[in-house]
Amino acid sequence: MVRFQLRRFVRTCVLATISIVALVLSFALLPSVEAKQTCLRIAMPESASGPVGPDVYRAVMRDAGLCVDPMPMPNARAFMSMRHNQVDGVFAMLEEFESSVGTPVIRGNVRVGNPDGILVVKKGGAHSVAELTSEDIGVWLGASWSEKLLGAYDHVVRVPGGPAMMREMLVKGRLDGMLLNAFSLSVQGGVPDGFVQIPVTKLAVYSWLRAEHASEIAKFDIGTARYLEKILAWHGQAS
Repeated sequence: MVRFQLRRFVRTCVLATISIVALVLSFALLPSVEAKQTCLRIAMPESASGPVGPDVYRAVMRDAGLCVDPMPMPNARAFMSMRHNQVDGVFAMLEEFESSVGTPVIRGNVRVGNPDGILVVKKGGAHSVAELTSEDIGVWLGASWSEKLLGAYDHVVRVPGGPAMMREMLVKGRLDGMLLNAFSLSVQGGVPDGFVQIPVTKLAVYSWLRAEHASEIAKFDIGTARYLEKILAWHGQAS
């Protein structure tokens, strides 16, 4: 009788110990499971920085229920990164992106912007793209709308560093003009002295995800809309 009770006591203790260990392990492993959460790699324009930069974008997407890893990069690199599955989405690309990127993508339902395409030239110079003759015009490498607008124009300088580099080259006399969107021009401080800006087209810009992430598009749209609200609020305070 005593031996039976002893066995029963030992068995009860062993089972209790196993239960406690299992409980402890379950809590210990929980953070590691959360740490393995997949975050979507989103290519961001290099001009998206400062008070409305990648950290703000990450935060609003997290609030929308989506984990993202913003990756600032030049426009051309963002294009190729989507093509080669090095990123999962891009914050801002034109509507023609789907037909040119060479991989299945899905467009967000929130329009990121509808900026003017701007031609910046010297005062007293050309008044339109059609009036350009021999001026060296800088374009953001990978910005297909600029290439299409300039068509067969021979004096195109493709700049990998985007608006910031183009503006610097313009000021230093290495370019006679540049073609970029109005938002990027504003971020870079506007038109340099001695130059004028001429609206030449309208651009519809959207965010995009790779097609395999289509199930996340609703959250993606919510986060995009909130990020745009942050940008507008910041511009309102800065003006």
